[in-house]
Amino acid sequence: MKKYFNFLYDAGVFRAEKIEARSIVTAPWTNYKCRYGCDFYGKSCCCPPYTPTWQETQEIIDCYEYGILFNTRNDCDAAITPLAVELTRVAFLDGYYKAIAFGSGPCLICKECSVEYCRFPKKTVPSMEGCGIDVFSTARNNGFKVEPVKERADQHNYFGLVLLE
Repeated sequence: MKKYFNFLYDAGVFRAEKIEARSIVTAPWTNYKCRYGCDFYGKSCCCPPYTPTWQETQEIIDCYEYGILFNTRNDCDAAITPLAVELTRVAFLDGYYKAIAFGSGPCLICKECSVEYCRFPKKTVPSMEGCGIDVFSTARNNGFKVEPVKERADQHNYFGLVLLE
């Protein structure tokens, strides 16, 4: 496990914690926030309505005992998803064959997504929020301080999650 934390910290992650899967909160309102608050809704296969529902995500989470929750701060949101994908690959090769990742925010690899299929399935995963995870509650449940951003200059926190078994 230390190998994975070293990997994340070497990549610039601010904080990473091993968490219990049961501390991850899913909720139906997350999709509403995507649908009526994000310009990427329906425009990426990594965003709703193409992502697992919060119920499907909860069923997936229920297959795991623990994971690694990690965050970056300020302008590092684009780094979260690639880090989650790479950490999952490393964990898989180490024998964690069930390892899966959740990123942060919309996928920005393609200028325009095909939405029917991902052209880069080895480079991206959907976001935690896009799959119905209440990121604020999950982070707070695990000792991370996270507050809504009120001003552009305020501290931004971006989270990624890798489930391991």
